[in-house]
Amino acid sequence: MSAKKQRPGAILLADGAGKPAPVEPRMAASRPSLAATREAPASEPPFQWGMIYLLARIFYGMRSRTEEGLKSFGLTPMQVTILATLSRWDGLSSAELSRRFRVTPQTMGEMIANLERRALVERSQDPANRRALRLNLTKPGRVMMRKCDKALDGVEAEMFKGLSERDFKQLRRQLMQLHADMGLTAE
Repeated sequence: MSAKKQRPGAILLADGAGKPAPVEPRMAASRPSLAATREAPASEPPFQWGMIYLLARIFYGMRSRTEEGLKSFGLTPMQVTILATLSRWDGLSSAELSRRFRVTPQTMGEMIANLERRALVERSQDPANRRALRLNLTKPGRVMMRKCDKALDGVEAEMFKGLSERDFKQLRRQLMQLHADMGLTAE
């Protein structure tokens, strides 16, 4: 077959007589044709999503809904996570928080400073190490945390309303197992 007659995308392999024979490239079996994707129901993805892609899409959707749920408080999800962490483990340092959340000390310092300006957290000197400062929630910080918890409970209820209680508990157990399998701490 001459180069002019060869179809675009065809791969030439030698046949038994040593002459090139056109072979059509194979498409992945899990991906349907473009026409089939146009006809797919709106509720179904046009192809089989990988788990990482699916979890990433869920994460970004969840983050967007969480940001919306916290908007009235003027806090970001990360700031609320810091408040929640301090409500559970009072007295952590900024350095401990930056390691825990895998952000630079400068980034954590800025977030803490914003929370401090709003009087939601305060720094106090560590009695065992005069150079170290410990972070604590203030009374307004604890009140804010309760309000944010209530708002986030509503976001969670809305996000998982399609699951039965049994399915919700099973999903939670599976996600906790994935969390542990990845070596992430429960702290």
